[in-house]
Amino acid sequence: MQALKFEKTGSLDNLALVNLDKPSLRPGHALVRVRAAGINGSDAAAVLGMLPFVTTPRILGRDFSGEVVEALDESGASSQEWIGADVWGTGSERGFTSDGTFSQYVSVPIAALSRKPATLDHFKAGSMTLPWLCAWITVDTLANVKEGDNVIIIGARGGIGSAAAQLCKERGARIFGTYTSLAKVTPPSYITPIELSSKTAIREAIAKAGLQNKIDVLLDCAGYDQPFNDAVFTMTPKGTGRVVIMAVHAKDGMFPIHLRTFYTKALTLKGMLSSILGPLEVKKVLDDLARKIDSGLLEGPKEVKEVDMKDMDAVKGALQEILTRASHVRSVIVP
Repeated sequence: MQALKFEKTGSLDNLALVNLDKPSLRPGHALVRVRAAGINGSDAAAVLGMLPFVTTPRILGRDFSGEVVEALDESGASSQEWIGADVWGTGSERGFTSDGTFSQYVSVPIAALSRKPATLDHFKAGSMTLPWLCAWITVDTLANVKEGDNVIIIGARGGIGSAAAQLCKERGARIFGTYTSLAKVTPPSYITPIELSSKTAIREAIAKAGLQNKIDVLLDCAGYDQPFNDAVFTMTPKGTGRVVIMAVHAKDGMFPIHLRTFYTKALTLKGMLSSILGPLEVKKVLDDLARKIDSGLLEGPKEVKEVDMKDMDAVKGALQEILTRASHVRSVIVP
C-alpha cells in the first residue's frame, strides 16, 4: 500500500510517499480502505516538530472515512458483520504515537468502528471528524454549555468554531462569533457576528447587546491574545465563567493573558486536547454526530477540496495552507 510517512520532524519536506505492507490484522480489528482523510493543523504541526509528544517514524493523519474490507473477531476468525460498511473515525493517538490515516489502509478496533453519516460522501465525512470531535470535547466535556448560556466563539468561521456554534445552538445557548472580516461572509442566523475591526470590538458588541459581565462561556478557537483578552473583559464575575482554549498562534507558544481581569472574575481556564478521549469514547461521539447529521439536527460541510496523495506538491501546499489558515474550505487526502 502507499502512505505518507516522515522519518524525522522539522520540515514539510520530510514527508514522503512510500510503499509499505498493509497493516497486519490482529484479532478484534478491522482493515479499512481509506477513501478520504481530513487534513488538520495538527498534521502539519506534527511534521514540523511543533508537538513534542509525536514519535517517529510515523504515518501522518488522524481523520478517515472509508470501507471495511476485512475483519477478525476476538478468536481470530473472519467476521462478516462489518464487511462493506462505510465508516469514519478520528482521534486518540493515531498520527501522533501510532500510525495514521494518510494511507490506503488503516487498522481499527472493531469495537471502535462508527458508521459514517449516510447523507455525506466519504470526502465530506472524512473532512470533519477531528474538528467536530474537538468541538464536542470543548462544548460538552470542558465548557459544559447549557441552555441560556451566553457564549463567545473566537474564530467562528473555522472548522472547530463553526462546529462548536452548531453544538451550542443545539443546547439552547446564545452565540456571539468573531470574524476577521464580514465582507465576504454570511454567518448563520443563530450566530451574532462580531467583526474584529478594532481592539475593543468584542466588548463593544457585547455592551451593545446589554450583556457586559454576563458572558458565561468563552471558546477560543483561534489563539490570538488580543481578541482573547478583549473577550475575557466581558465575562461574568460570579465565579461561573468557563474559558476553553485550543490554539496558540505564536510559534513560541507564548500567550499573554490579562491575569488581573481573569482572576477578579474568578474564571476557570481549560485546555482542549483532542486525544484525551479513547477509541470507545470517540465512537460514542461519532455515532451521535452521524445520527444528528442524518436527521438534519446538525449540518455537515458544504464543500471540500480533494488532494491526491501522490501529488506531493499539492499535499505540502494543503498542509501549509491549513497551518496558516489561508482557506476556509477543508482539504482531504485521497489515497
